[in-house]
Amino acid sequence: MVDYSTPKFHEVTGYDLHPIMFSSFAEPIITTQQYLDFAKLENGYVVLDLGSYSGLTSIVFDQLVCKDGSVLAVDADSENIKCIQKNFDLYKKITGRNIELIEGAVWKDDNGVVFSTEGNMGSSAVDYVGNSRGNVKQIKTFKLSTIAEKYNLQKVDFIKCDIEGAESVVFNDYDFFSKNKPRIIVEPHFSGGVSTVNAVVEQLAQFGYVCKEIEQHGVELPLLECYPPA
Repeated sequence: MVDYSTPKFHEVTGYDLHPIMFSSFAEPIITTQQYLDFAKLENGYVVLDLGSYSGLTSIVFDQLVCKDGSVLAVDADSENIKCIQKNFDLYKKITGRNIELIEGAVWKDDNGVVFSTEGNMGSSAVDYVGNSRGNVKQIKTFKLSTIAEKYNLQKVDFIKCDIEGAESVVFNDYDFFSKNKPRIIVEPHFSGGVSTVNAVVEQLAQFGYVCKEIEQHGVELPLLECYPPA
């Protein structure tokens, strides 16, 4: 039996550098491996991890982009952020590598949004999860193009997106996609009983993307692999 009632460190099978602090449920490596199979990360790649949760996926990505690449992790849940900071600090002590943490939510604009902080994988904008599931507060938001400009990203090669419904609005960003054509993997969700798959597909289609649903190991929700134009 494992206690997930409070934030604590857990050993993660498949990751051996150090224990990982999770705010709630432990994040398995198996889904991260599906991300990696699609991403085909190499030295020098720039990665955006949207919805970083504990930061474990960001750490695994960083191990593969090596000394010439970089990873930016984005999360808005205050409890998750505390865990991410601890995990990134441990990782940096061992490897000397720094992963940038952006505290806020990727969104359709930079005007902020009312957000439900739950300290787990399900935190999201109140528009998607309602206002009765966690600590509700106004948070900072960033468009993809704002992140790219703020951090002077000359390119973005891969995006992992698990943002609990907000994927239905964040990809309609001409400024970003006029300069970047990353591979994107999305975990779709249900908003008002409707899957966000079609919204993601329609947004990305205008930039020449082709999307394909695949089964996500151990989870009912699929993953959506989004291929940029050749």
